[in-house]
This record gives sequence, C-alpha cells and structure tokens, in this order.
Amino acid sequence: MMLQQAKMTNPPPPLPLQLLGGALLGTSLWMHLDGASMAPVTADLDGYNYVLYFLMAVGAVMFIMGFLGCCGAFQESQCMLATFFALVLVLFAGQIAAAVWLKTNEERFTDLAKSSLAKSIQHDYGFNKLKTQAFDVIQSELMCCGSEGPTDWAESRFNGADERGVLDIGIRGAIGAYKVPESCCIEKDKALCDATRSLSIGAQITGSIYTEGCAKKMIQLIHSHSYEVLGVVAAIVLIEILAMIFSMVLCCAVRRIDHVKA
Repeated sequence: MMLQQAKMTNPPPPLPLQLLGGALLGTSLWMHLDGASMAPVTADLDGYNYVLYFLMAVGAVMFIMGFLGCCGAFQESQCMLATFFALVLVLFAGQIAAAVWLKTNEERFTDLAKSSLAKSIQHDYGFNKLKTQAFDVIQSELMCCGSEGPTDWAESRFNGADERGVLDIGIRGAIGAYKVPESCCIEKDKALCDATRSLSIGAQITGSIYTEGCAKKMIQLIHSHSYEVLGVVAAIVLIEILAMIFSMVLCCAVRRIDHVKA
C-alpha cells in the first residue's frame, strides 16, 4: 500500500516528453505557415517541406506518447507503460540514426544551400515580395552578397535575364554591366550605395560591396551555434532516457503491487 501511495504522489515522468513534443509540433507548424524571415528562401531547398512534415510528425508522436505514458502512470497500466517505453526506445534509436546520417551528409546540405540561394537570386528576387524581403534581410544581417558572391546577380531576372537566366539583347546585361541589390552595400547611404552597386562582369569589386557569399555565411552561422544545438539535442536525449527509466521502474512497481493484491 505504501508503495502504491509513493508511486501515485510522484509526477508522471512522461509529462516533459509530452511538453517537448507539443513544442516541436508548434515550432514546425509556425515555420511551415509563417512566410517571414528566411523561410521563403529556405523553402526552395529540396526536401525542406518534407523535413518540416517529418518534424511535425515526430512532435505529434512525442505528444501522443507522453499522453499515453501519463495515462499509463495514472491508470497503473503495465500495458500502456510498456508500450510507451517501446515507442520511446524506437524514437531514440531513430534520432541516433538520423544524427549519424546528417553528419555523414554535411557537404550535401552545403551544396543544397548554395543551389537554393542561387535559384532564388536567378528567378525570384524582385518578383516575389516575400523572397525579396527575406533575401534582403539575409544579405544585410549576414553581411554577404549573392549565393557565392556578387557575380551571382549578373544573370538574374533582377538584371533583365529571362527565366532560364539568359540575358536579353539590348539590356544592360548584354554589355557586361549589372546591378546588385541595395542590401549588398556596406554603406547604407542611398546615394553612395546607388553609385557603387553598378558593377561590370570581370571587373574588380570595390570595397563598398560585400564580397562573401551568403551560403558560406549561413553555414558559418549554423556552425557558430553548434554548441547550443548540441545542448538542446542532449537535453532531448536525456529526457527520453529518463522517461524510459522511470516508465520501466513504474511498470515494475505496478507489477509488484498487482502480485501483492493477488
């Protein structure tokens, strides 16, 4: 009887997992539905939406698992607790496998980032309002220009190229001149920026224009926050391990109580 009272006064261990799943689901939905900031640009990444759908599914599964574990704890159900343990174990193994896969395919994501940004530059800048605003924010905040450099703008629709990136005869691009957006300017004074953002193909770029590409800057930004990401991942793994331990302990306690009652 004392064992049963002690068990029931403890908070259900699956609750943190349920809260974590709800947070992951909410964040994924926000990233999918909100069109601001970098989302319009990253939406061009191959499989970006599939990654969001996967995160939504994982968040929903974690939320349901937490609910299942809480119900099992309150109802003292061995079956529900054992099912919760098995599901968390499968999720834990899947996360380890995903982490290994991401690490081994790091270069692939770098190439995807470059091609995605180049596609937005060539086709969407100046014609898609959300992507134009997002790219201006990226270039201004990260102090970069283009995907791999300012010359990426030479064959863009922003400079009169068609959908295939081919410059029409008679426009400025045909004589080797092109412009970069104002967000590429180091100096934000409009008059000075307008005077320096007109460039020529093959000419040396002046010091008033950012010369580094945004793809490289974005990868550097992710690497600079790697410890924070690792901290979050470690916290998630710790919660899952504790959830498995406590659920199994609780399941064993329920089994002992059932034997005593019998």
